[in-house]
Amino acid sequence: MARTRREAVGWPTILRELRVVRVADVSETTRRVTLTGEQLEAFPVAGGTAAPFRSEGFDDHVKLLVPLEGTDRPPLPVQGPDRLEWGGAGGRPVAKDYTPRRFADGELDLDFVLHEGGFAAGWARRTQPGDPAWIVGPTRSLLLPTGVDRFVLGGDETALPAIARLLDEWTGTMSADIVIEVASPAGIQDLPSLEGVTIRWVHGADAWIDAIRELPWPDVPTFCWVAGESGAVREVRRHLADERGVPRDCLDATGYWRR
Repeated sequence: MARTRREAVGWPTILRELRVVRVADVSETTRRVTLTGEQLEAFPVAGGTAAPFRSEGFDDHVKLLVPLEGTDRPPLPVQGPDRLEWGGAGGRPVAKDYTPRRFADGELDLDFVLHEGGFAAGWARRTQPGDPAWIVGPTRSLLLPTGVDRFVLGGDETALPAIARLLDEWTGTMSADIVIEVASPAGIQDLPSLEGVTIRWVHGADAWIDAIRELPWPDVPTFCWVAGESGAVREVRRHLADERGVPRDCLDATGYWRR
């Protein structure tokens, strides 16, 4: 059995220097940083031309190379036409993975959960329009699965950018049950209201685990996507595989962070 029913499309590994154009709070716990720059398009590099930015999967990720507080820029890898050489400029940078929340009209949105601590959250708190920013990726996109009639999606606040992007780009006739855990009602975001799509917001650590367990389970081909804290994701994955009988190629479970 294939690992997933989602077709994978690969992209060259490209470092892009961009700039911040907007910073806005989406909720009390999430800040959106909008980036732009000529290097979202094709641009010359040593030995060739770097390909334009591509992101076709709702849960793609880019690596944000984060300058340490008090510094102007991180140590950057050396860019070739389709690969990077890391560590050649004073060490490897701090690199954190983020989902492209939106990419349109020459702008890229990244959403940050404003938790205490963390290099990227700290950068999102202090960055301002005009500041430089560096990203790498995506290096691949996973397209929507085939041969399914229903989605189940669940996770904590870190999964929200991917889930929200999927709903923004929703074109299918499938149904979906979605569970999103946020720390409090202040973390709830406006999401599209779509026919056949049910969204449940829950509050409290790991509340989404119980909410996934409580979902109705019609006898239709179902693809499950879950993401968030690694321990919670493992527990939900076991439930879906062992108790719901979700086949391996219809279960995409990713730990985004650890306690």
